[in-house]
Amino acid sequence: MSDNGKALADKPAADAFGRVFVLKDVGTLKQRDAVAWNRAYLTHGARAAMADERQAALQAAIVAGWIVEPATRWEDVTDSEGKSERRHYLGDTQVDELTPAEVAYYGLQCSRMFDEVMTVPKPLSSR
Repeated sequence: MSDNGKALADKPAADAFGRVFVLKDVGTLKQRDAVAWNRAYLTHGARAAMADERQAALQAAIVAGWIVEPATRWEDVTDSEGKSERRHYLGDTQVDELTPAEVAYYGLQCSRMFDEVMTVPKPLSSR
């Protein structure tokens, strides 16, 4: 296989929403990464309802820099009345404008990754 063919084979396939969504490798995350995600997650009203939890998980991953692909960003915006809000983007789309199914799907992946990185491994058995 040519190098170009190998590169194409290594690229993840698009998901049901037509997007390639890639999180960082869980083995590369450090405590600071878990803390960054957890703080952002709690800031977004986690544990209110499933839709809120999934959105909080996705937004936390955006703020913590856990998403490799697609490109993400966030910005703080203040309106003319002085009201501030944080907007999160997955690709070029604001998270609030994604479908509920998209937010549920991506948010669940982010939550599962957080659970995985926080799981204490079982001790090696003595032989």
